[in-house]
Amino acid sequence: MMITCIIVEDEPNAVQLLQDHIGKVPFLELKTVCFDAMEAMAFFKQQQADVLFLDINMPRLSGLELAAMLPAGQKIIFTTAYSEYALDSFEYHVIDYLLKPITFKRFMQAVNKLVPSPTASIAQVPGTADDFIFIKSGRQVHKLEYSRILYLEAMKEYISIHTQDEKLLVYKRMKEMETVLPAAFVRIHNSFIINLAHISQVNGSTAEVAGRELPVSSGYRERFFEMVRKRLV
Repeated sequence: MMITCIIVEDEPNAVQLLQDHIGKVPFLELKTVCFDAMEAMAFFKQQQADVLFLDINMPRLSGLELAAMLPAGQKIIFTTAYSEYALDSFEYHVIDYLLKPITFKRFMQAVNKLVPSPTASIAQVPGTADDFIFIKSGRQVHKLEYSRILYLEAMKEYISIHTQDEKLLVYKRMKEMETVLPAAFVRIHNSFIINLAHISQVNGSTAEVAGRELPVSSGYRERFFEMVRKRLV
């Protein structure tokens, strides 16, 4: 299930931060960025979006004024640098109220309110071949073969699973993931677990996977190179 969204924000730095956050969430699709309320009104005359990330303080027409003009039931996540607007914002169909600067953790707490269980979770199937897991994302459950996984990247309370054609966000910790994954996966850093099958080359303190050089930290180097040596000819 994809959730479409737009950003309505007049500060370039705030726009960039929101774009970065949205880009990390597999089930969010950014349709456009509007730099003032008038642009947003023009957008809604032609298209729709499931949710707006809407700044309150904007020139000409404020976010609160724009919210009053939108169709009833339009989902809104307000963003602002000023906490005093929080009470006023909840007169509308607001999902959450984010205070700038917006951390990714706080951003995800707001996004998680859009649909039941929007983050991913992992389930194994007892008694079946150990070659896949199920990924629950939004209201859908995806079968994911281990062979498709390139590497996993820690993002605080979340993990981004990088596959050959997509990224899935999982509400897990790396230690939990290590117990789920088979022996072909090895942790090389506090932030990375890689699939040995997808390493293209090893260069001293890095391992290249899918064109990206990932760091091999000292705490995990010995075990990683031992696994490499076992396959060395």
